[in-house]
Amino acid sequence: MDERKGIGVSYEFDTKDFINSFVGVAKTVLTRPSDFYQNMPTTGGFSQPVTFLAICLGVSGILAAIIMGGNPFIFFKFLLIGLAFSFVGAGVLHFIAQKFFAGRGEYEGTYRVVAYAGAVDLLAWIPFLGVLAGLYGFYLQVVGLERVQGITKGQAFLTILISLAIYLILSLLAGGLFLVMR
Repeated sequence: MDERKGIGVSYEFDTKDFINSFVGVAKTVLTRPSDFYQNMPTTGGFSQPVTFLAICLGVSGILAAIIMGGNPFIFFKFLLIGLAFSFVGAGVLHFIAQKFFAGRGEYEGTYRVVAYAGAVDLLAWIPFLGVLAGLYGFYLQVVGLERVQGITKGQAFLTILISLAIYLILSLLAGGLFLVMR
């Protein structure tokens, strides 16, 4: 971690300096996403980004559970579904970037973009602000995909839009199947 103007700047979560590293990564990705993704390592394993995302989802899940009457299921929903979806979502984004826009990055780099953009989940539990945080999360993913896949910002934006369309179609199909099977 280096220091610039008294603000901790970090480009990779380090469990050995847990608190300082977590705060530094969250602060850098949220306030300086271009700088963060430009300097973020695209390799090094999944441990650090998964741990970072799990903390963000866990904090959000705990706070959402408290707000929603103490239902522990909310916590597990945020954490488990969020972690599972991060791997699937990164796979979908990676596939779209590679097949539609000749992206050149590896899946691990794409996963790191998704995981570190999960810093917005620290705000997801707040009504209304959570929606804005989610939109900002899409922006963070655009900035990250541009860098790790070597595509334009417009192509990265289209990658996100295509993935959202895929999720919407799959959700509608699943919902329709559920209604038919009742």
